[in-house]
Amino acid sequence: MRTALVLALLAAGGLARAQGSDLESRVRALELPTDARPRDGAAAMDAWFDKGLRFATSDGAFQARIGASFIFHGIAHWRESGGAGPDGFLVREAAIELGARFDESFEAFVSPVFLPGSSRLLYGWVEFNRWDEFRIRAGLFKEPFSMETLEETRWWDFAENSVVYMHAPVPDLGVMAHGRLGDGLFRYWLGVFNGNGPGNDGNSDKDVAARLLFAPPRLLGWKPLRHVHAGVSATHGRQDRRAPERPFPMFDPGTGTDFHSNPAASNYEIDTVSRVSGEFAALLGPVEAKAEFSWHRSRIEFDDGSSRHFRSPAFYGQLGVWIAGRRVPFGVPEVDSPLFTGGFGAVQIAGRFARMRLDDLLIDRAGFDGARRIDEFTLGLNWFPNENVRVSLEFIRVRYRHGRALLPNGDRTAREDAVLLRFQLSF
Repeated sequence: MRTALVLALLAAGGLARAQGSDLESRVRALELPTDARPRDGAAAMDAWFDKGLRFATSDGAFQARIGASFIFHGIAHWRESGGAGPDGFLVREAAIELGARFDESFEAFVSPVFLPGSSRLLYGWVEFNRWDEFRIRAGLFKEPFSMETLEETRWWDFAENSVVYMHAPVPDLGVMAHGRLGDGLFRYWLGVFNGNGPGNDGNSDKDVAARLLFAPPRLLGWKPLRHVHAGVSATHGRQDRRAPERPFPMFDPGTGTDFHSNPAASNYEIDTVSRVSGEFAALLGPVEAKAEFSWHRSRIEFDDGSSRHFRSPAFYGQLGVWIAGRRVPFGVPEVDSPLFTGGFGAVQIAGRFARMRLDDLLIDRAGFDGARRIDEFTLGLNWFPNENVRVSLEFIRVRYRHGRALLPNGDRTAREDAVLLRFQLSF
């Protein structure tokens, strides 16, 4: 027994030495010699900063970008009922962006997002995009639906989107073809997605999403008209989600107030979901105008064997003006005279009205409570000292009609006002 123990210890020591030696050799192989040089024919790499840290080989075969953003919010509520609200501060979003393109044909993009106590992959996709007319993307990204949804969070015109935003699907796993036709006169998107968001797909049916954009200034060439487009988008798919899940999130994005719910509901299943959206945007000199209509329909199957359609139309319209700057939809702000370089930066002032209606189905058949119409008035002021920094102040007034919204403390309210403050740094 004693001899066996000695032999085992000797064997273990020999194995450890072998593993250590093997590890050292692997580390040495990864070390870069001080006299290392690019192999013959390797392209030189350039680095510069332009809306992010960028790298590219001299032959253009490889391009990369590193970016990041940090969005900090503060909110204060005033409610009719005086109910306690979640006033305070929060990290709205902290994200890193990593992108690379190879051989002017293949692109990859990854963006993790970090929140207090959690982190997740916000976007992650690969794409073949050698031709403008046809590109194909696969991975986790936004479904092509709704102008408000497709804008990046950091470049929303307001600190929070309108209630219309609740109709839109969340970023999802899928495959999508898209491209530009007629020198940008038309743009199209057509994709197939899981349908319930990453990790939540409960069936083999998939959502189909499509979007078409028409931008006539490509032909008009009228200089004061910096941008104008009209578009339509739609999605349809089977979801099979059980109560108490709702057809879509029914809370106001600005105030966070739940306006239509029944946490105890258990007598239905959400079968198919259809969405349609129409949009318009124009930037004429310093004046911008945007409008969008959204329509949601869910087929609800009840446990008694009956089924009905739940419907919800919504729209918003907004008007704004830029001073010493501008931003084309889906682009980044352009600041004519940044702060500390002889200017004050750029200022954007905008107002928006939004409305959403909900039919009576969930109230009548599933015991829901709350408002059936939401009117939302928003006034926003954005200051961009430069294209990387944003300070926003926003006032929101929400009116709940045909019923009252439910507050966290159990009170009800027919109206509420809120002020939002945003500090943002991004590159």
